[in-house]
Amino acid sequence: MPPSPRTDSPDSPALVTVHTTELGTLTCGDALDCLRSLPADSVRLVVTAPWFQGPYTIDSTDPVSPRFGDWLLEFMKECERVLLPDGSVVLELGCTWAADRPVRTLQHYAALSRLVGEHGWHLLQELYYYNPHLMAAWDTWGGSGASRLNDCVSTFYWLARTPDVPVDTGRALGFQNTLVDQSGNLLALGDTYADHVYLRRRAAEGKAPEPERNPVSVPLYFVELLTQPGDHVVDPFGGTGSAAIAAELSERRWTCNDLSREAVDVAQERLATLRPTHRAPAAPGSAATR
Repeated sequence: MPPSPRTDSPDSPALVTVHTTELGTLTCGDALDCLRSLPADSVRLVVTAPWFQGPYTIDSTDPVSPRFGDWLLEFMKECERVLLPDGSVVLELGCTWAADRPVRTLQHYAALSRLVGEHGWHLLQELYYYNPHLMAAWDTWGGSGASRLNDCVSTFYWLARTPDVPVDTGRALGFQNTLVDQSGNLLALGDTYADHVYLRRRAAEGKAPEPERNPVSVPLYFVELLTQPGDHVVDPFGGTGSAAIAAELSERRWTCNDLSREAVDVAQERLATLRPTHRAPAAPGSAATR
């Protein structure tokens, strides 16, 4: 489920705790409220997917939308506060189609340029995830017989306040399938056993799974790459809880939040399915990590 945008209304719901484990807390509320609830210098990794347009409709007359940059900057200021000095932020961001014409908007590039050029962030790398779910999510100008092709790749931007983030890229080996280089930045990741527990449960209940659920392997890749057991992982735009599940399985502390109660309820259900099979992730290279 796409992350919900922040609202500035005084009627915005207060942060509500929905589910807890020994390692983490799932909340429903505004993403900024979630970040503001955390102590400074306490988080190793923020891995999240802010709404690609923010709370705006972007058209071809405003393709770089500085309003989006202003909106995103608020979250990044709070990320800077809660992060350890050598912690990381991984953002899934992308183009959107303009609402009025079949042209791309560039608000995410403009926002990233501001973060790096004006606010002291370092872009450490981009990573590209082959995302087959996008092929089914036909957009305004995409789809069969439409005027543009569908997207099939999600882009993740790895940022930090310092270029000297401690990382061992060997920890990411074994996640990839044979179609791509194991040490490359093109990610081909599928469902893990944690996803299949949830899928089997939904099938047994005669219910369809959440269609826009991200595989757990996607945030798990970044959790394994950029953190150690016991570190704190945060997803303030948590959607249906894939980052929370990844952190839970890899024995990291975690905080996950979304504004949508519907999304949080799905995240709670997915977390609940871990209990009978909860175990540490298999070693890189095993079938369970692919």
